Amino acid sequence: MTPRTTMTAIALASALLVTACGGAEGETGGGVSTAPTTDRSGQPERSEDAGGSASPSAPTGAPSSASPSPSPPGGGEESVVLRDTSRRTGAARDAGVNDFPELRGVRVGIHDTYDRVVFDFDKGTPRFVAEYVDTLHQDGSGDVIPLKGDQDLKISFLRSVPDPDFDDGGRNTPVIRELRLVSYFEGETLFGVGVDPEGDGPAGFRVTTGKNKIILDVAHRAAGSAG
Repeated sequence: MTPRTTMTAIALASALLVTACGGAEGETGGGVSTAPTTDRSGQPERSEDAGGSASPSAPTGAPSSASPSPSPPGGGEESVVLRDTSRRTGAARDAGVNDFPELRGVRVGIHDTYDRVVFDFDKGTPRFVAEYVDTLHQDGSGDVIPLKGDQDLKISFLRSVPDPDFDDGGRNTPVIRELRLVSYFEGETLFGVGVDPEGDGPAGFRVTTGKNKIILDVAHRAAGSAG
């Protein structure tokens, strides 16, 4: 072999060695080629070990099969339909047997399917009775108390007392036509709620208690009405 031929062979071998080393450096540290492998159809293969999941990530903007169920229309509480019109009673809460929780104020709010009246007390809540009546009478005198609206809903707080400066303020909504402090007699505070729902008949209602408050919800529609 001539010296020129020998030098050419050495140079070629060196070039091949450098190329091989360069490929190895590209995979240093366990790296994987960024070019996706393909199956026989030419589509990208699913990686069984990427991120410990056998399922590929959903494309951007595509719905995920693991997404939570949609919320009820109206956001839960807002879409509640109240149909029960029966009498309600409740025991005192966070109040001692000798306590007379003082009624401090009343708040009225409008929701999607019902309107809410919140009675705020100072310490705990008293026993209560809520029901529809044909005629609302003032305790003590027995006088008839007319209210605006088609139905009279009364709610009595037993062993309670209104704040001396309490003012019901004539608060009302399209359904709750009138809210009135009717009487305070022998430890019973009586409220009248004039109700005028959509449709015929009384509206469904519910009474719940919270910390130092009693909550009355009245439906927008009469209990027997569709919708």
